Amino acid sequence: MTPRRRTSVILLLAALALLLGFLFNRTTAVDVGAQSRVMLNLRELEKIDAQWNASILRARIGLDTGYDALAAPLPRIRQIETSLSDALRMTRGPVAPQAYAQLVASLQEKERLVGQFKTGNAVLREALSALPSEITDLKTELTGIEGALVPSRTVLALDGALNALLTDILRFNLAPEITLAQRIETTLGTMLVQKSAFSPAVGERIDRLLRDARAVLRYRPQENAIELAIGKTGTTEAIDRLGQEFDKSFADVLAQKQRSRTWLFAYSGLLLVLLVAAARRLLRTWRLLGVANRRLRSANETLETRVAERTAELEAQSARLEELAHHDGLTGLVNYAYLTRLLEHALIRAGRRGTTVCVMFFDLDGFKAVNDTYGHGTGDLVLREVAQRVQEKLRKEDVLARLGGDEFVILLEEVVSREGAVRIAQLALDQIRGITEAGGHRIAISASIGISSAHGQAGADRGAQAIVADADQAMYQTKQAGKSGFSFSPQAQWPEQQATEAG
Repeated sequence: MTPRRRTSVILLLAALALLLGFLFNRTTAVDVGAQSRVMLNLRELEKIDAQWNASILRARIGLDTGYDALAAPLPRIRQIETSLSDALRMTRGPVAPQAYAQLVASLQEKERLVGQFKTGNAVLREALSALPSEITDLKTELTGIEGALVPSRTVLALDGALNALLTDILRFNLAPEITLAQRIETTLGTMLVQKSAFSPAVGERIDRLLRDARAVLRYRPQENAIELAIGKTGTTEAIDRLGQEFDKSFADVLAQKQRSRTWLFAYSGLLLVLLVAAARRLLRTWRLLGVANRRLRSANETLETRVAERTAELEAQSARLEELAHHDGLTGLVNYAYLTRLLEHALIRAGRRGTTVCVMFFDLDGFKAVNDTYGHGTGDLVLREVAQRVQEKLRKEDVLARLGGDEFVILLEEVVSREGAVRIAQLALDQIRGITEAGGHRIAISASIGISSAHGQAGADRGAQAIVADADQAMYQTKQAGKSGFSFSPQAQWPEQQATEAG
């Protein structure tokens, strides 16, 4: 074959290969798993939004005494928004991004309105709770000595005003009408005029009553308006619209994939014909080769492949065994045996350099309740979350180990002062207390920390096991002191302590 013809053949093969790769890429461009996650996220967001509305209603009618349920959905909503934003790259055109922007805007507006609702509802709830008892107490005053010192006509007038006020306030709370509000204001004005006839103590009661009544007049219509505005944010419609746009985009991509697959099948048939023709020509060319030579070559290739595969398998197994020997299988942290070795080396370096090594031994408060209530699967999620959060706050050279169960150890080298250890212990406590959810369940955990340290050669002479044991004992001191904190071992050594003793 001439060089020119050889070049032409190579270029033709390269063009055929590129076209095949292009068609194959078009048929595999759809990530079905990502599409499923998008739709699941939308359904979850729809469910969270419905639960959010239910929480608002429960807070309005007083079934929930606090407002934690109103803020609880926000972290997960943020995560879903981020996931949906990343999924927009799978869509085409501006419609889906516009629908996403509308959804985010409606959710942000709803969050703002919920914040206003919480502020007003707290004042309204307190006023409605106080009014009946305030009216009852004031009526009791009127039947006592206070009523005897004031003209009976004034007492009866104030008593009637109190009865009317209670009735009108309760009706206004159910249906805030303008006529009711005006009547209540008239009653309040009457009571304000009558206040001067009574003692200062009764006057103060009347003032509190007037303040709470006016709080109802102000915040009940405002709360109703906020609830109406929340209903008009259109989060449900925005979720549905974004879901429809994702469905359309996914359907278009699937249709394109099907067309590309048809072309790929046709093109593959053409390549098959070409390959058959080329194979027949090659067979004629290689017919003179001996059977023995072909078998020998095949045997050699098979042997080399098996050796390479076996070597790779042994290397992978060796690496895995080494990993298992040094690390915890659940969290991926250093295990006890490897921690002991690292601590011994750290003490040797501290003795040589005159630095300080610090060991923090902690276990989780409230972890047993998580396991007992939600099962060990949720407990494992908590342990992995603790490992990740605490590890994020440590330096690269610091070591976090899991000894087993819910017991962990932090190893720090070259600690400058006792205050540095306090800072790390507080960071670890804050990270662990920040874990409030696992596996869809609300949890509450903390940690009890025991801190020991060794300075210079004197600390190195004590040995790794003694340092860990001191930290363990200090941890139990924290447990006895009420948990969720940290304690120092009496044997702890610090640089400033050594300097003081030397002076």
